[in-house]
Amino acid sequence: MFAIVQDGAITRTGSSFRQLFPNISFPANGPNSAFRSENGVMEVVNAEQKDRKYYYVTQGDIALVDGVPTQQFTNTAMRLEDEDAKDSDGNQLYVQVFDASANGGEGAMVNTSEKLITRGLKYTMNAQVKSQANSALAPTDWMVIRKAERDVAIPSATATYRAAVITECARLETAIAGAANVDALQAVMQAQNWPE
Repeated sequence: MFAIVQDGAITRTGSSFRQLFPNISFPANGPNSAFRSENGVMEVVNAEQKDRKYYYVTQGDIALVDGVPTQQFTNTAMRLEDEDAKDSDGNQLYVQVFDASANGGEGAMVNTSEKLITRGLKYTMNAQVKSQANSALAPTDWMVIRKAERDVAIPSATATYRAAVITECARLETAIAGAANVDALQAVMQAQNWPE
C-alpha cells in the first residue's frame, strides 16, 4: 500500500503505483526513488495489531504518524471472565430444547432453567490447557489401567513424565485463574513448559 503525502497531509492512497498514477508507465519494479520523492510517494506501514486470539482487531484509517503514512488499528481486549448471555434488551437468555408438545402439539423450542453463558478467555484457555494435558497423557493411559487391573508396575520414566504433565497443567490452570488482564493471560499461555 502506498500514499502520496503533500504539505503534511495524505492526498491519495493506493495498492500500486499504477493505481496512484494511472497514466504513467513504470518498469516492473516501480518508479525510481527520485520519482517517489518528487511526488511524495511513501509506503504505508502498519500500526500495532495485537494477537487476534486475545484481541478484537479492527482496521481504521490511514493517518500520518511522525510524518509516516500509517494504517491504524483498534485493538480491543476480549473478555476474560464468563458472563450470563443477555438479549439486546438486557434479559437473561436460557438454554433451549425442543418440546414436541409445545405449540399445540406441533412442537417448538422452549427455554430450560439453565442460563446461557457467554464464555470468556479464561474458560477457553483452561480448556486448551486441559486438552493438551489429556493429549500428552493419552498414549500412556493404558499403563495406568494395567496397573489398576493387574497390578503391573508403571515404568518410573513414564510415572515421572505423567507427574510432570499433571503438575504443568495445574500450574497453568492456577496462573490462568490469577491473570488480571488479557496481557497477563497471554504471558501465561506463552510460558507453557510441557515436559517432552
